[in-house]
Amino acid sequence: MAAQTVRVVPPLPSTERGSFCSISCDKPGERLLYCSGTNVIWRPLQALAESGAEKPEDIFCWKGHTKNTTCASMSPNGQWVASGDTSGSIRLWGAKGEHIQKNEYKLWDGTVKDVAWSDDSGRIVAAGDGKETRAVALIWDTGSKTGEVGGHTKQVNSISFRSQRPFRIVTGSEDMKVNFHQGPPFKFVKSHSEHSNFVNSVRYSPDGAWFVSVGSDSKVCLYEGKDGELVKEFAKPAGITGSLWAVAWSPDSARFVTVGGDKKVRIWDREGGAQISEAAAGAALPDMQVGVAWPTAERVVSICLNGRIMVWDVAADGAVKLANTVDGTQGPLQCLACDKKTGMFAYGGTEGVLAVSSPTSTKTATIGKGIQHVLTHSEAYSGDAEAWVISLDDTVRRFSLESAELRGTPVAVKEFVVGADWLDAEETKVIVATGKNNFHCVSESSVEWSKTGAVPRRPTALAACAGRLAVALEKPDGMVAGVLSSQYDIMLFDVNDMSAEGIVEKTLLQKHAGEVCALRFSPSGEFLASSDALNKIFIWDVKAETPTVKISDFVFHTARVTTLDWLPGGRKLVTGSLDRHLYVWDVDAPGTKVQVQEAHKGGVTAVATCADGTFASVGLDGFLNVHKLG
Repeated sequence: MAAQTVRVVPPLPSTERGSFCSISCDKPGERLLYCSGTNVIWRPLQALAESGAEKPEDIFCWKGHTKNTTCASMSPNGQWVASGDTSGSIRLWGAKGEHIQKNEYKLWDGTVKDVAWSDDSGRIVAAGDGKETRAVALIWDTGSKTGEVGGHTKQVNSISFRSQRPFRIVTGSEDMKVNFHQGPPFKFVKSHSEHSNFVNSVRYSPDGAWFVSVGSDSKVCLYEGKDGELVKEFAKPAGITGSLWAVAWSPDSARFVTVGGDKKVRIWDREGGAQISEAAAGAALPDMQVGVAWPTAERVVSICLNGRIMVWDVAADGAVKLANTVDGTQGPLQCLACDKKTGMFAYGGTEGVLAVSSPTSTKTATIGKGIQHVLTHSEAYSGDAEAWVISLDDTVRRFSLESAELRGTPVAVKEFVVGADWLDAEETKVIVATGKNNFHCVSESSVEWSKTGAVPRRPTALAACAGRLAVALEKPDGMVAGVLSSQYDIMLFDVNDMSAEGIVEKTLLQKHAGEVCALRFSPSGEFLASSDALNKIFIWDVKAETPTVKISDFVFHTARVTTLDWLPGGRKLVTGSLDRHLYVWDVDAPGTKVQVQEAHKGGVTAVATCADGTFASVGLDGFLNVHKLG
């Protein structure tokens, strides 16, 4: 038996306020490349325009960088990708086959802001934030420099290569200058000072006859491609304000598109020297447009400040219309839950965005604080599909899974929540254990009761099911026979009723020598699964009068086992670890296992099982992956 990946939801591009977002496309205009965390991701453009059309095999993530990536560009021949990161390195790796890294070139100590290829795929140009060198032109496979690309005194934000002979390079910098170079070997020829603020993007037209620059002064300037002379400064349309962050040419070199801080996508006509159409992405701060590409004649792709990917249709007359918006999350993910009745996933992480994902779309709600826990309902729940979300502001919120909108009033717990689970069979009350050793029972509208000092030490994990409650504790302070204690206990409680007094300690489970990271009762309540920081997984028989360890040889993880969940039926257990792998274990055949290798770069942070037998995982790489045993 093996596990097959049936769905992949990648993270959105990484963005930062006050900076542009570098995106690019392959030459045929079929794939969108962008950077997310330390990864480079490509996705199929046609599928992005059609909700729910992406297939796992069409999505690729390259995980070779160790620092946050900033820019990526595929060679025109489709064989190689050059990507840069915040350490000043660019890496050359294969776009096909095993995607093996061919070379790494250390350019400078600061960030690489932009990278591009020559049309013959033989040369690479890159720009960024070095102390002395801020832009380079290299032979792609040897890294040999072909002249000097200089003349700037501050960070170079953008660089573009004229592929038609004679070769030219243009650069735009925070010193407010656009510099023109010719070669090879490349050398500085002239500088333009039309911009009165940072130059954010410069791009050569595909036919090499022109290049354009845009900046934080809202100016758009057109130059002659071969000689670098200024042709015209475009008239500013009414209402344009703020920075223009990026520019991209149409494939026929007749028009170009800009995006900016005024949240608008603007189409400009080169010959007419004026804007011919515009469209607003929205009115809120997250709608600010910070990146753009023009892959095919009829399609433009732009990036919002919150990472949303917007796909626009461009008519023959230049009119632009929104075709689709791809929403999602940015940054590492920490928690995940699956609503058993609808099959929808709710997940979130450090960026404070809750995502609700169905097979055809993803909706989001912004909380603003990092999300720690998400609870969804079982098939037995009679109400509308919803998620209960606990965030770092120590507050419980309810969100509709249908609309991703907030339901009711947030309930403040006012203590750091370590673990949470449903207390009652109707799933209307949540019991939480906090860092102050207390229990709280939370309903839709209030904290119904609190039990102070419910456990003797700080909890590390919690699980509840069918009249039982399990809480894992930190190790006790002090020495035992002259040796520091390494006993991490699990307290097992009976839940006799829904009151604080109904929570009665039954027994202590003692087996773990490392901090317990996760607890989960099987659906029937027969077993309790526990995992710890020393890679150990134990299956406890809690139906017995005296609970005992039934299985202790699920031992193939090599790092902290952060998460676990039972598949329907309660006979198979899914576990995830910081070793990046997933395992599916069988309590009826402990010697058998199914492994999902390299599920998440950086480690698996949460798993969730679904009613149809599929299971999902999220990790520090920001991906949501859905798997099925087959």
